Amino acid sequence: MNFARVRVETTTAIAIGTLCLIAIMVGAIAHQEFSWWVFPFILLFGTIFVGILGLCFLNYREDRFRRASIENYPDEPWMWDARWQSDTMTSRSKSEFWGTLMFTIILGVFAVIGVATLLEGLPEGNLWVLLNLIPIVAAVYLGKNTYVAWRTLRLEKHVSLTSETRPAWIGSPFSALMETMDGHHPEHVDAWLEHFKVIRREESDGVTLEKVVDRRLPGHVEDVGHGRARISVDIPHHSPATSWSKDEQNRWWDLVISADVSGNDVSLRYEIPVANPENHQVRQT
Repeated sequence: MNFARVRVETTTAIAIGTLCLIAIMVGAIAHQEFSWWVFPFILLFGTIFVGILGLCFLNYREDRFRRASIENYPDEPWMWDARWQSDTMTSRSKSEFWGTLMFTIILGVFAVIGVATLLEGLPEGNLWVLLNLIPIVAAVYLGKNTYVAWRTLRLEKHVSLTSETRPAWIGSPFSALMETMDGHHPEHVDAWLEHFKVIRREESDGVTLEKVVDRRLPGHVEDVGHGRARISVDIPHHSPATSWSKDEQNRWWDLVISADVSGNDVSLRYEIPVANPENHQVRQT
């Protein structure tokens, strides 16, 4: 609980600091002469501040939900996350789209500034302005990723995934039923489980956290007709479980589904809770 209290206090401090910076920005804009450059300035810092406030709100809501769920389900840690209290699974598509869009906007502003600098500096023979090609190329690359994320989010509305094993148990098969609407039946579907963990590395210039995939379990897709397919994955014994506590090493499992929907390649990710039956014998089904 001490960790949760510290996280809430940190989130509150960040939110208050961000609101103060927004007030300073508004005051600075109101007390300066008009310039067209104020619009990319507002877009840049407005996106950053809105993104920070959004993350603070999500963290606060998640912590409040987690505290209430721990009291109601003390021995069922997979019920501490709102995504796992329903059999209908929620993918990462929405969060990935908004995150990619935010970085695209930020780099897009630097790309606009880079284009303006190129047009001004090249005629004068200043070759240093060619460095502005870096944010321009990066913005184009992220723009492409944003389009892919938007397309995936749009096509995901036609796909429903229902968990038949909640939670997934180590040493037992995990299964989920995928259903697609008429006119959006996938032509080819692949599925697998990926295990992620965060590694803490201490280097000469500080501490870094690295996310790595150390396990990949192949899945089996069975067509059951009427636009439905059953996805199953065998989870071997001695596989790691999801990390339930904030104090232990962060570990989680993702169900990855790669499909061709309406002629478009779609990759969907669903985080699933994986529990050790030795620690939760009562709830095993």
